[in-house]
Amino acid sequence: MPQFVYTARDSAMKLVEGTVEAESETAAILQLSQAGVFPTVLARADVPQARAVAVVRGGRVPSRSLAYLSRQLADLLGGGLPLFNALSLLAQQTEHKYLRQVVLDLGDSVRDGQPFSDALARHPNVFAPLYLSMIRAGEAGGGLDAVLNRLADLLESETELRSRITSALIYPCVVLVIGVLTVIVLLTYVVPKLTALFIESGQALPLPTRILLAVSGTLSNWWWLGLLGLVVGGWTFRGFQQSSVGRGVVDRFKLSLPLAGTLERKIQTARFTRNLGVMIGQGVSMLQALEVAGSTVSNTALAGAILGLRDAVQSGSNLSGALTASGEFHPFVSNLVAVGEESGTLETALLKIATSYEREADRALRALTTVMEPLLIVVVGLIVMFIVISMLLPIFELGLVAQ
Repeated sequence: MPQFVYTARDSAMKLVEGTVEAESETAAILQLSQAGVFPTVLARADVPQARAVAVVRGGRVPSRSLAYLSRQLADLLGGGLPLFNALSLLAQQTEHKYLRQVVLDLGDSVRDGQPFSDALARHPNVFAPLYLSMIRAGEAGGGLDAVLNRLADLLESETELRSRITSALIYPCVVLVIGVLTVIVLLTYVVPKLTALFIESGQALPLPTRILLAVSGTLSNWWWLGLLGLVVGGWTFRGFQQSSVGRGVVDRFKLSLPLAGTLERKIQTARFTRNLGVMIGQGVSMLQALEVAGSTVSNTALAGAILGLRDAVQSGSNLSGALTASGEFHPFVSNLVAVGEESGTLETALLKIATSYEREADRALRALTTVMEPLLIVVVGLIVMFIVISMLLPIFELGLVAQ
């Protein structure tokens, strides 16, 4: 069995070197990764002239760039260009630096005789399990260019949905930030300037003014304690959310929210059904498709339900019955899946569900932002109005006393 020399980093990010026996470079990388060692350089020990394999890690490729690359590669393969030549040409045209390095490594691996799917598996931070499963199905069926086009469609759809969510939340976030900054400036700068005037007057201050001065004094003198509390609270919550139990609790809470929970459920369901439909259409087995589609769902509560679907199907249940039994999906989903199973058009049914839920998610997102925008404006306006009235009340009373 070949022996490989590697330079890697362990779980503590310390640089380590050593050798490992494996059947191939991909197997060696997988073996080291399972042992908690992440190679940065890997080379055959018995072939000094062999190419050292740089395992590029830690980069991030935008979905839009990956979709564009997939579309270009599909066009080149559809035009009859060999895979290695197509990858070499794309490496020259790719502007994203990290993605260019990945494409170069893919070309080298294909030139050395590795299957394209195995070459992609060397970069799990770029190519998700869904991408790999689709490519393997395309390699087996001989339609790699068609699979790449479907993957490009999926990535573009995901990017568009993420862009709509971001665009819809920009205005409410801007209103919230401006409102918070306005209140902080009033409480830490404007109100303290008037505090001395109120104290010199010697009169009894109205209750709203006393409350305002107490809040302003606390914020001015103990701001660092509040900031420390926010940091500690945020760090604690982040640690809780990253734990398996904490993430499950948070994700379940998200689904229970009135408007945001509906939006979350529709987005995740649309993602699941579209990915599942595309994989089934490309010939991926139902069990593998369910497992991979479940891994693309970011909400752990729904992801766990999808794993339950896989177990139910493995035990002999049909998909529509498993969907109904899970209790996590609307009857519309299970009913349309049942129709697809009966008519032999399951892929079409799943894609219809995804399209319908994406439209509903878009409407729910607009409804959520429509409620959030005036609500934030009203809340900020009421706070500012309270501050202004609290500062003006003593001045009005001074004027009455002077008369």
